[in-house]
Amino acid sequence: MKPALHLLRLILLCGALTLAAPLFPGPAGAAPESGQPENTALPDKPVKISERHTPVAVEYKGDDSIGSRLSTRVKELLNSSNLFALDSRDAPKFRILLATSPEFRDRPGVGSVYSVVWVFSLSEATLRHYLDSEVGVITPGEVDGLAARIVEQTDKMATRYGYLFPEQPQ
Repeated sequence: MKPALHLLRLILLCGALTLAAPLFPGPAGAAPESGQPENTALPDKPVKISERHTPVAVEYKGDDSIGSRLSTRVKELLNSSNLFALDSRDAPKFRILLATSPEFRDRPGVGSVYSVVWVFSLSEATLRHYLDSEVGVITPGEVDGLAARIVEQTDKMATRYGYLFPEQPQ
């Protein structure tokens, strides 16, 4: 490589570093340039993180063992989560409407068809607001995975439609 080309590259590299220097912070021990003393303590004012305990109810309709296991598993997962509170009171909440039926009446343990509908209701006396739905077929080995997916989808609904809940005084 020619020495002149080598020198040109070195000059360009130094110029690039000079231009990029303001983008990087100084060394860890360097004093701040804002004029504040180095040992300024940060105010000790912790901010409370708003907790989300979304009220949810699971309403199950079905006559097959796979569907009842699915309903029970969904309730277990919601109950063990710190994001949800199973609620049977007449209050604003998300409702998971779960319906199942045996895929084949002659072979009830082989599979089930299911339907899940997510709705929001302010009370028992008001109309429910449709949010989303899902239908499919499930086998006994897929119960845990589908239950987890239903809870995950419920969490997405709670995040997306949380504004539907009336403001709570604090």
